[in-house]
Amino acid sequence: MYGVDPQNTGHHPTATGPSGEEVELRTVFESEGVISNSLAIADGMLYVAADNHLHAVDLATEELEWKKQVNASPSAHPTVSDKRVYAGTKDGVVAVERGSDTVLWRNDIGISSVNPVIAEEAVVGTQNLVLHRFDPESGDEKPLHNMRDYQGGGPHTNVPAVTDGTVYFAGENTLYAVDIETGEVEWEFENPAGEPLGESNPAVKDGTVYVGGEDQRLYAIDANNGSEEWSFTVNASVKCSPSIADGTIYFGGAGAGAQKLFAIDRESRDHVWGPKDLRYSVRSKPIIADGIVYVSSYHDLFALNSEDGTLKWQFESLGEGESIRASPAVSNGSLYVPTAEGHIYAIDSMN
Repeated sequence: MYGVDPQNTGHHPTATGPSGEEVELRTVFESEGVISNSLAIADGMLYVAADNHLHAVDLATEELEWKKQVNASPSAHPTVSDKRVYAGTKDGVVAVERGSDTVLWRNDIGISSVNPVIAEEAVVGTQNLVLHRFDPESGDEKPLHNMRDYQGGGPHTNVPAVTDGTVYFAGENTLYAVDIETGEVEWEFENPAGEPLGESNPAVKDGTVYVGGEDQRLYAIDANNGSEEWSFTVNASVKCSPSIADGTIYFGGAGAGAQKLFAIDRESRDHVWGPKDLRYSVRSKPIIADGIVYVSSYHDLFALNSEDGTLKWQFESLGEGESIRASPAVSNGSLYVPTAEGHIYAIDSMN
């Protein structure tokens, strides 16, 4: 799932990816449609939205287990619970039984590309500055809060972060904290520079919400009251969602001359290493597993030691110059990477 957990930390404490310095690449899935959504992996099954379908791939056999026409949005990230796969469609949200292609419910409420997040007996998602809550059993929808009266523009398809009964998400230049039960706005943080925050999905860890801004800053906001704890200037627009692991915040820069990967200590706010210069901007979320940071940068893919930033391995192109618009996923020693050209590649350490 996008962000690994409902808090969007990007850190998988139990999974492992390819850790060797020599790796090999193979194709595990091909579709005629674009894949710009992150992959969901659970119990050896990979779920992906492509070509209007939701697909389930058995990673042990690398065979397609099932696919279901659900009018899936290629840019909405699916997520899984114990029993269901939830996916955003071009009309709303759908829930499919994990063990089959049975549609348990769908709610076509006229909203596109919702990124569902499972949180405390609810499924939540945002679209066009409206926060929606769906009942996981029935699919009944309840608008929790509407920001359209406060901010114009759109459409916005933000991935919220959820913890302790509160949903955190950004829209335009404001970060919101909303009670998941009542829809009451607990607090709002408006970017003091007036620049957008909405392209950087928030991440929350240990009482602090982290979000990037187009004013070239990473913000740390108190999760309880919305006050600014600190901000860090990086001389690059921060449009990717930050990730947090073992006291370090990882995020990328975007824009001409600002194609960099940053690693910042949460306490001292010093560079742990880098910044690393890249060929392209970083817009997808870094993923951290077993001491390695996996990050994509348009055509490129990197694996870096999380402690010192040394390069483990890299690909400067996948396939024939394919582009990567979503974060990779790790499972059982492999890294799975979707491309906009409709492929999913697996990367493994060479024996």
